[in-house]
Amino acid sequence: MRISTSMIYDRGVGGMQQQWSSLMQTQQQLSSGRRVLTPADDPVASARAVEIGQSRAVNERFLVNIGAADDAMGLMEGHLQGAGEILHYVRERAVQAGNAALSPVDLKNMAVDVNAQFEAMMAIGNAKDGVGDFLFSGYKADTQPFGGTVDAVVYDGDQGERSMQVSASRVMSVSLPGNQVFANALEALGELARGLEDPTAVPGGIAMVVSTALDKLDVGQEDLLRARAQIGSQMTETATLRNIGSDRDIQYASTLSDLQDLDYAEAISRLTRQQTSLEAAQQSFMRLSGLSLFNYLS
Repeated sequence: MRISTSMIYDRGVGGMQQQWSSLMQTQQQLSSGRRVLTPADDPVASARAVEIGQSRAVNERFLVNIGAADDAMGLMEGHLQGAGEILHYVRERAVQAGNAALSPVDLKNMAVDVNAQFEAMMAIGNAKDGVGDFLFSGYKADTQPFGGTVDAVVYDGDQGERSMQVSASRVMSVSLPGNQVFANALEALGELARGLEDPTAVPGGIAMVVSTALDKLDVGQEDLLRARAQIGSQMTETATLRNIGSDRDIQYASTLSDLQDLDYAEAISRLTRQQTSLEAAQQSFMRLSGLSLFNYLS
């Protein structure tokens, strides 16, 4: 087999180009921090990384939903706590109203106070979230749930509970229908305000006004406590789900790192070897390309 000068050049150049390509890939790996730059570098790892990445994205979506659910429930809990404080205060006023020493003027002044507490409770029942949706109107988020006066309260919401998926197997309620939470409470406040305004219009007088009010205020307080218990239980659950989701995210990140990330020590060592090999190949090629039969003629 005859070895021509062009063959020697072609083989020398081809070898250096291949070494240069390997060197450039190692440099790209070092600059990006990734071992797998294209699917061709490691098809199995690339396919697995896509799968893990998709699972991680779903998990991140659930974590976002958990945060949104917590925000919604925290907002409701704050309003329900305020409503409970109103009922506690009004109950104390109702007990005071049973004092036989109070004059009709005193009772009317109490009626003004209870009326103000009724308006405060209505405001809580009609509270909105950060995007302007009513918290306690069921599915009808854009409809004000409560209207009317102390004489008659109207509920325009529905019985629905808006929900949010917080895990692959859990859809959680993030709203409450207002009539299940505030209807007895508002009725109790309205009746008490009217009764204090004119106890003589009620059979049994002020004693009956107070007795009825205390019973209904207690029922209203039970409704609020039941709603707060539900929210508290769900917030405990979201805390657990958040911890699980965070741990899962760490696992996904670790697996992706194992599949994709570069071992810097190995890559730097490889780069050094490749640079040395390339320099040796270049020097060898230069010496070889300088050879000629004329060098041996005297």
